[in-house]
Amino acid sequence: MMKGIESVRGYQEEIIEAIPSTIIVVNRSLEVLYANRNYYAKSFAKRERDVLGERLSRVIPQMLIDKTRIDDKIREVFLTGIPFDGDQLRYPGGMFYFYKIYPLKEEAESINKVVIFMENITELTRLEEELRDSYVKLENAYDELKENDGMKSEFISTASHELRTPLTVINSYIEMFEEGMLGELSETQCEKIRIIRSQTEHMIRLVEDMLDTSRLESRKLRIHKLPLKVEEIAMKVLSELSRLAGLKEQTVSLSIEGASSEIVGDERRIKQVFNNLLTNAIKYTPDKGKIHVLIKDEPSQVRVLISDDGIGIAKKDQNKIFQKFFTGSGSSLTRESGRMGLGLAIAKGIVEAHEGTIWVESEPGTGSTFVFTLPKA
Repeated sequence: MMKGIESVRGYQEEIIEAIPSTIIVVNRSLEVLYANRNYYAKSFAKRERDVLGERLSRVIPQMLIDKTRIDDKIREVFLTGIPFDGDQLRYPGGMFYFYKIYPLKEEAESINKVVIFMENITELTRLEEELRDSYVKLENAYDELKENDGMKSEFISTASHELRTPLTVINSYIEMFEEGMLGELSETQCEKIRIIRSQTEHMIRLVEDMLDTSRLESRKLRIHKLPLKVEEIAMKVLSELSRLAGLKEQTVSLSIEGASSEIVGDERRIKQVFNNLLTNAIKYTPDKGKIHVLIKDEPSQVRVLISDDGIGIAKKDQNKIFQKFFTGSGSSLTRESGRMGLGLAIAKGIVEAHEGTIWVESEPGTGSTFVFTLPKA
């Protein structure tokens, strides 16, 4: 069977002529012995009789030879027999070429000819420059966004701290009114005070959400880890939210699989995760709906599943709902909940600060299941 190269030997000339690169062969005197069709196609004024036998400077402008010292590189290849791996050559008018030089060994292993391959890389160079410019612009835009984000985070943190003090004072006076320390109140006045307290507590929760978000972004959220049982935290939160669920006549249940689920974590923060997830479940589950909490003790972690038969979450939104301020598709879940879209982002930050994971499984119209895991000590 013929070797592969022998099978196409008769087509060598056609193959070389078909190569889209420029090919030039010169001898030791730097006289041109051959230039392929592509060279003449790009050198409209040149004809074969004007090129063959001429010095390389007739094929490549002398100014480019002087600038690139390609003649010295050719002589080095003749001397050493080692190919020149390549360099860039710029023609007047902004044309860029990349060239390589290879020795052509004859039967006696002597080198009397070298071949120069030249590839037009003008468009590639232009694209590289555009890409480089785009990268610089992107870096500048990123730096600007980082600066703006830092200013925004600093503003949120400062504003939240400033708001917390007057809200605490207002809350103290409300307690004094409720306890009769500032005189007896009529039924109408008591009702108004209850409304003021409710709205003040709502504002306090918003401020705390902003502060927690700021702490998470700056990695200053403090986690105080102690041994605790996850089911005990779940029962406390369910008890506290029972009135809210009762207003909608919802059924809320808890079940535990496996042994007592003990971890090392921050009780207040884990309670915050339960509270945020269950509050959402209650809000987005219709009247007389069902909410179920399942705690599963697994070998290396505790898995918590909070399921409801509420409105569900669109597939395209499921990877976004843990982003801060995300409002969802269509009607805004944030506006309906009366919060700022920070609850799930905070829950995610707390779970991840405990080296756990959190995600959602949902079908629109059939409900959602929020799942989070907490590693054991």
